[in-house]
Amino acid sequence: MDGYRRYYFPNTEALAADEVRIIALGTGRPYMRPAQANSGWLVELGNGDKFMFDFGYGTQMRFSALEIPYQDITAYFATHLHSDHVGDFGQIWVASWVGGRTKPLVVYGPSGTQPNYGMKHFVEKQRESFAWDTATRVGFLPAIGEEVEVHEFNYAETAIIYDSNGVRISTFPAIHITDGPVGFRLEWNGLTLVYSGDTTPNGFLVENASNADVLIHDTYNTVDQMVATTGHDKKGGGAVNTYIHTDPLDAGRIFAMVHPRLAVSFHFYNDFDTASEIEKQIRKSYDGALALAHDLMVINVTKARIQTRMASTGSHVYPNTVYQDAYRQAPRKPKPAISEWLLAKRLFQK
Repeated sequence: MDGYRRYYFPNTEALAADEVRIIALGTGRPYMRPAQANSGWLVELGNGDKFMFDFGYGTQMRFSALEIPYQDITAYFATHLHSDHVGDFGQIWVASWVGGRTKPLVVYGPSGTQPNYGMKHFVEKQRESFAWDTATRVGFLPAIGEEVEVHEFNYAETAIIYDSNGVRISTFPAIHITDGPVGFRLEWNGLTLVYSGDTTPNGFLVENASNADVLIHDTYNTVDQMVATTGHDKKGGGAVNTYIHTDPLDAGRIFAMVHPRLAVSFHFYNDFDTASEIEKQIRKSYDGALALAHDLMVINVTKARIQTRMASTGSHVYPNTVYQDAYRQAPRKPKPAISEWLLAKRLFQK
């Protein structure tokens, strides 16, 4: 492993000043299962910034296993508003607030063809749905943690949407069912990561993935695998994995066009009886470095090398409390009231 342990143990390896660490928080399909959460990727940079790209159902369970302080997340980015990419919004908002965040949650996401299809509407309605939840917490938790800073950008443009601390993040359109989805390109310290989100093969991705060190690309199960595992017929399975997502054969073609230092396939059921066929199809047109993503797969990237391995994590973890003093001292709002008739029945009053 030449400098890295065989497994990544959270909080035991300092990230070098010129290094990127990418951790898969979720690599599966919309149906969440114990082996694979929905889509989500954590990107840690040597300058201290940490970004999350997508936060589908189950991804925050994986994140908590890494024992990273919620306060350390710089911003969250959503490729589109399918639930398997944003379903854990309640966790990234409320759980991070409970778990030590003392700054507004910062979220980036695309617009839509109408206002209620965009990121601002999504966040607004999510916050409304948690009205009772958050109202009961504001007197006990730092008031600032309730706030959400939403940055909605135009899904139809290829543009820089984040430029700070030497980090530049661009967005570009993706082709996935209808207008709205996007992909992302992160550039820092001469290193580039491109994340396709959900997409069929398209020129936007190829244009924006040039010179990428790591390309994480939608690669769905084959049609035969779809038929065997989900009950689709061949016509329906073919529509899902070619019209809505990217077939493994076509993913290989994209990798061959882009030639990243490392190609990463995700968004398929990665099992002992599916992975070999996925790789076989990709290898028909691509012979470069390839990783078939598993949850908690770790990729360390420098200009000299790329190393892929798995994280070893615990189950009975607690929030990282390194910022506990600031958390305790942060201002609170008045505590919520409770009716006297309820209090009258309280036992063992202190």
